[in-house]
Amino acid sequence: MLIAVSLTVLAAVIQGMLLRAGDDTDDGTSASRGEPRRPAAPVLALLALSLVCLLQTVPLPLSWLARLAPTTADVWSRALLPLGEAPPPHAPLSLDPGATLVEALRWATYAGVFHAAATTARRRGAAWGIALVFASALAAALTTLAHGLAGATHVFGLYAPRFPAAPWHVGPLLNPNNLAGYLDLGAFCGVGLYLMRRPLLPRWLVAAGVALLIAIAFTSASRAGLAVIPIGAALLVALLARRSARHGTDIPASRRALVGLAAVALGGGASLALLGSSTMTWMELGERDISKLDLFRSILPMLADYPWFGVGRGAFESVYPAYRFASGNVVFTHAESFPLQWAAEWGLPLAALSLAGLALLLRPARLGVPRSAVATGAWVGVVALLLQNLADLALEVPAIPIAVATVCGSLWGDPRRRGLSSRSDPRRTASRASDPSAPDALPHPLQRFARLALVVGGAIALMGAALLRGTPDLDADRALTRAAFASWRPTDDPAPVRASLRAAMHRHPADPYFPLLGALLAFQSDRESPMPWLQRTLERSQRSGRAHLLLAEVLAAEGATTQALLELRFALDDDPELTTQSAQLAVRWTRNLDDLLRAVPEGKRGTLLLTAYARRLDRPGEEDARLRAAQEALRRDPEALDPRWVIGDVLLGALTGGPAAPRCEGPQRATCVTDIETQARMIEAGASNSWLAPDLRARLLMAEGRPAQAEQLLAESCNRVLERASCLRLRVQAAAASDLPPRVAAATRDLLGEACGPPATCARAATWLGDLMASRKAWGTALSHYERAVTEEASDLRWEKLAEAAANAGSLVRAVEALEKVRRARGVPDPTLDIRIRDLKARAAGKLLVP
Repeated sequence: MLIAVSLTVLAAVIQGMLLRAGDDTDDGTSASRGEPRRPAAPVLALLALSLVCLLQTVPLPLSWLARLAPTTADVWSRALLPLGEAPPPHAPLSLDPGATLVEALRWATYAGVFHAAATTARRRGAAWGIALVFASALAAALTTLAHGLAGATHVFGLYAPRFPAAPWHVGPLLNPNNLAGYLDLGAFCGVGLYLMRRPLLPRWLVAAGVALLIAIAFTSASRAGLAVIPIGAALLVALLARRSARHGTDIPASRRALVGLAAVALGGGASLALLGSSTMTWMELGERDISKLDLFRSILPMLADYPWFGVGRGAFESVYPAYRFASGNVVFTHAESFPLQWAAEWGLPLAALSLAGLALLLRPARLGVPRSAVATGAWVGVVALLLQNLADLALEVPAIPIAVATVCGSLWGDPRRRGLSSRSDPRRTASRASDPSAPDALPHPLQRFARLALVVGGAIALMGAALLRGTPDLDADRALTRAAFASWRPTDDPAPVRASLRAAMHRHPADPYFPLLGALLAFQSDRESPMPWLQRTLERSQRSGRAHLLLAEVLAAEGATTQALLELRFALDDDPELTTQSAQLAVRWTRNLDDLLRAVPEGKRGTLLLTAYARRLDRPGEEDARLRAAQEALRRDPEALDPRWVIGDVLLGALTGGPAAPRCEGPQRATCVTDIETQARMIEAGASNSWLAPDLRARLLMAEGRPAQAEQLLAESCNRVLERASCLRLRVQAAAASDLPPRVAAATRDLLGEACGPPATCARAATWLGDLMASRKAWGTALSHYERAVTEEASDLRWEKLAEAAANAGSLVRAVEALEKVRRARGVPDPTLDIRIRDLKARAAGKLLVP
């Protein structure tokens, strides 16, 4: 996509150069303004940043690199250690050279866009470029609105987002922060167009567009994107007031009316946003997530390790895991603050110089802001976007910087066309006259050809380098290595997967994903030690729960169970989402609760693992361990609900004669019943829509011999709980125990109505109902449920169950048909199955012969 955009920009630049050449005179100056033919200063600045990116990809002797950037050299020197290879003799400053080449192409593209926009503005004025940005933002807003109205989950019906996109957030810009920034820029460009003396578009149309942009920006629920709108509006009013004061007159009535109407457009957009907002919008806006502050703080050590030259433009994603504070398996692709992003990837000196230089070149006076309403509105839009991206990442998405370059290039070119900032330098003119050998004195055709050849050749070379060395990128390499590993089997030769990992590690030496995959490969192949791979993973990822989880498995395989449990604790500290896997592994290694507690994190963080223990220690004789685990979880977090259910479950088991029966015998029975009701009441108080409380109460009624009351309780409760399918299953059991056919039929109908969406879910529910009825010897009802199951999703097991139910229900022919389907599906001889079929056929024949 970037290559296509760059080719389009290149074509626009070439056309602009050819058009401008027609305006040149023989003395090397513009015929209309006496302007020297040279690229605009911002274009040179952007090309210089592109050149810096290219320099970051130049391989240097590792000894030189160690003097220039010691941390970078250390990363490169250790990148291939897990493979047993020596450090590469040469390495670049960038820790992701391919991504840095792509960034070089991006910055060159921005320079080309700026040049094309400035050239167009010289001939047609700034309003054309600004109107283009306004129209493109409006198109993005309308597209997002159309996707929301249609309930679309694919962009244009073609692209499925890799992450779940919230409703009304599906469109060309999936990230709501990026969308809000783009729409904010478009809205202020629209205000500038609205305030023109001779607008390009009807004012009512521009006002409606501005209102729509503000409304869609609001529904994006971007807090920073919304916060900059009033800031930008205040800045716009201040600049317009200053412009009026500098001219010594008040704004005429007509202009005041226009300013008022522009304010109405902004306010109308806010009103539309309020009317069209949903509960989800307000929830997103009300989030108090301040994890970005942790992100910003964690980048500071990164800046200290790479202060002068950075990690390489585009390499942030692969390097940052070594500095991440936040827990969880989360990938941060950007710093979400463009000054920090530039500092981390270019180094502090160049980042500061770039920010200062671009701010100086694009200051309001140079862009004609004091003299033009449309320039004022567009410039304010750029400022608002930059303010938003002090805490967002929109400037890392090419579409947004391209829009900024279009606006700034248009503003740069327009005042030059009107002669407001272009002045010929008499000394330069005299110098050219006295020195015929000066470059500007070359014949115009030769100059034009040289410049055109330089632009075309440089652009093609850069695009070729980005295409050849910039692919596959980090995401693609992860997908490729993951696919190679997924297709590998422990009996296969791991060499092809290792080769894929080696290539990826050479392209992205700082990323921890590839050594982690290598560790998993080594562990499963059992041909080498996974420890060097795990060591490299933990070097490059400060919080890698999955690496600690795999290390725990490695240690347990070696018999070091105590150390393995400690590693599980580290894994959960780094990634609480690994609780289920950690509990499964820990209970597999030992069922002694005192040993299991070694893996439990401190404080509330350990509540989830303790609860998981309490659910999995379900063997006879482990009731005391279950209770201890649940009680410890409640001690750490009294508001937890699952431990209360576990306590009630253990007591219910005692009431029904389980291994813990002595706990609830005799006079203690009443105490157990009270305790169960207490736990149910506490669960209900904490979450009225949880099914855990109705589950305890219904099972208590069934234990007391009142299944009909249990069914009635569940019939009322299942309509308001979240886990409705589980609730309805218990209701069916209670109805069956009550031996009331109408209630059984009603409960069954509700369960199938809930489950029968996807065929697989429906088949599982019907199979479960068949099993329940078969256990109660209701063979006819069981047969009907098995018939429904095989209709939804057939399997050998379900056909065999159907055959058994049919045989017991007296439908011998149907039983034979079912078993024959099993025989055909298996495709191999099965003597046992053949005997069953012959027996059933004989029974069916005998039944037919009975008079």
